[in-house]
Amino acid sequence: MGGLQYAGLIVPILLILVALEYYVSRRKGVQVYSLEDTLVNACCGMLERLFDFFWVIMMYFIFAWLYENVAPWQVPNNPATWFVGLLIGDFLAYWHHRLSHEINFMWAAHIVHHQSEELNMTTVFRVSAFAVINRAFFWIWMPILGFDPVMTTSVIVFIGLYQFVSHTRLIGKMGVLEKFMVTPSHHRVHHARNEKYLDMNYGHVFIIWDKMLGTFREEEEEPDFGITTGFESSSPYRAYFFYWTDLFRRAKEATHWQDKIRIFLKPPSWNPEGAESTPAEFTVDENGKRRKYVAKTPFRLQLYIFFSVFLTMIGFISLLLIKKTFELPSVGELLASPQILALTVLVTYSVFAHGVILERKRWALWADYIRLALWAVCIPILLWNIPFSILSMVGAYLLLAVFAIWLIRMRNFFDSKEESQREFQAAVAPHRASVR
Repeated sequence: MGGLQYAGLIVPILLILVALEYYVSRRKGVQVYSLEDTLVNACCGMLERLFDFFWVIMMYFIFAWLYENVAPWQVPNNPATWFVGLLIGDFLAYWHHRLSHEINFMWAAHIVHHQSEELNMTTVFRVSAFAVINRAFFWIWMPILGFDPVMTTSVIVFIGLYQFVSHTRLIGKMGVLEKFMVTPSHHRVHHARNEKYLDMNYGHVFIIWDKMLGTFREEEEEPDFGITTGFESSSPYRAYFFYWTDLFRRAKEATHWQDKIRIFLKPPSWNPEGAESTPAEFTVDENGKRRKYVAKTPFRLQLYIFFSVFLTMIGFISLLLIKKTFELPSVGELLASPQILALTVLVTYSVFAHGVILERKRWALWADYIRLALWAVCIPILLWNIPFSILSMVGAYLLLAVFAIWLIRMRNFFDSKEESQREFQAAVAPHRASVR
């Protein structure tokens, strides 16, 4: 499928690049990572990739049908036509990206990518599954124009991987490349919440579209990152749904019935008559300057969450590697696999459990014990047919026992979180703005 079959091998390479960026940032004395933010990015990415795990199969067959039945011609496969395909694909990506900032229902999908107040390679993972659906309606133009599904998907994969180049604070201006390629400097502007940088630099690979269409802005100083109203949560599921919830709330409060529909099609800055604006989620210091969100997670709990998310990531990568053993499978064939079904349930629930642990909700312990119980039920399904299966299962159950005991020792960290949440809500209540 145009290189998608190698996704299980690509993920470890990307993780190595993330580790390298972290190492270089420490050597340079620049803090570009926080553990909580990185784990939320990883969890959001697993949810998005898990959805795309099945979605991409349906889209591939749609691409093939359009290419064979709708395209007026069929573009030959060679390096020159692939580059033309890249130009077209990047232009389509530009418009998807731009409209995702200009239309509310598309912004509800894209806002997830802009919530973090950090900018590093793991920010690439922070994407909503809803954005995958929106993006597909732009990519379908490639097979309609005659690019076969293999070339189309290879272009999509290339554009996606290129994002790792642009999401970093460690690379400055890049000379002549600044004139026609999207560089880290260009993309830092795009992730800024500073007024002068808002809604600029939508390009993915080539910056020429922004320069041609009036959406280019040069980086003059390093921006402040995040969304204008702030987002102070470590829950991947809340990251996905908080703006959708707010959209429907404002639609319900709108005085005129036309506005109840228009709010989904208007820009994020627009608010209907009768509806309260989206409340801001940030605090300010004694000088009125916005404080950067920092989740205050005790170190021992950070370690527990890190290794828990690492276990989920192993399950996710295993899912990709199992899919690699299939040749052009249907969604039904994948779901008929007990291992794939078990890992899908495990990853989906585990991301939820990691979020409530990060937010230190009172019931987070029970949520995480359910996660460990699900792993216990699924271990025989996942390990029964591998070499040394009995030994592997014994080792896996011992590991789960370690996690269970470790979790018991963490129980005192969940006693006062709800009180601190109430204090936080009281602190941010006076600060309200229109979300961007």
